[in-house]
Amino acid sequence: MSTNIDTVHAIEVIAAWLDSLDLPASFPLEAVKEATELVMRNNIFEWGDMYFLQLLGTAMGTSAACMWATIYFAVHESGLLIPKYNQQLLLFRRFIDDICGIWIGEDDSTWEDFKSDLNNFGILTWEVEELSQSVNFLDLTISIENNTIITKTYQKDLNLYQYLGPQSAHPPKMIKGVVYSLLKSYYQQNTRESDYNAIVAKTFYRYCNRGWNKPTLKGYFLDADQRVKATVPKVPPTAALPSETAPTNNKECLYLHMVYHPNDIPRHRVRAIYNHHCKELFEQRLDITQSIIAYSRPPNIKDTVTKAKLHQAPGRNASKFYSGELP
Repeated sequence: MSTNIDTVHAIEVIAAWLDSLDLPASFPLEAVKEATELVMRNNIFEWGDMYFLQLLGTAMGTSAACMWATIYFAVHESGLLIPKYNQQLLLFRRFIDDICGIWIGEDDSTWEDFKSDLNNFGILTWEVEELSQSVNFLDLTISIENNTIITKTYQKDLNLYQYLGPQSAHPPKMIKGVVYSLLKSYYQQNTRESDYNAIVAKTFYRYCNRGWNKPTLKGYFLDADQRVKATVPKVPPTAALPSETAPTNNKECLYLHMVYHPNDIPRHRVRAIYNHHCKELFEQRLDITQSIIAYSRPPNIKDTVTKAKLHQAPGRNASKFYSGELP
């Protein structure tokens, strides 16, 4: 997969941007530029018994891709779009390849010029929705009603809502944490309490459809709802979230990593053994002040049936299909 960005043009743009920064004298600028170019020019991928070098576009399989794409278009934004249309753009925000803004210009020709300039940068093109009072941006529907910004949770029509079922080999209390995190997000996303209640109800029935016990699940939802409303503030979209207590330094924290299995000894028993045999000694000798039992899931059916490596039957290699030897 790739984004529609001209690699050569992007390398030139980002290199020039790096040169323009006021960086410390000790910053390895040339090394960063060479490493970036090396990664983005050498996207080699495997398909069966063949190997391909991507010549056009930015590889989405590398961790540098999102930063690369973000910086690339930011040069165009800061160099042209924002200075030129500053009087018409009351708000302009972008997350990788999704843009949301508030346009206050009254001249239709200026709006058309803006759309043209938006796409006049390399080979990158944008699909621009026409001006309206409501827009879907990421997981929000943002609307302007009576000069007030109203937000509500947005979910795509094709979302399958494949939440974890009760048969999955996850820690028993996992569902409580998942429900709380979902309700916390919904509470902050929805301006109106009626919208919050509606999305919570939908989520509850979707989990029931996955096989969870309804009375037990109801208790988890009611408990999460009370905790959320008691501790999570309603914040406007532009306000910063309140700072939380600083986490324990990693050097003072010990992680006991285990692959979860329903038949293993429970978490509280593992902690009791640790407290009895290790806690005091580790605190005195290693300055360990906190221990965390971290579970990871065991291999499942999905790991077997959705392997990325292409299976090739004898005599039916991918290269033979590619060359036309096989129909």
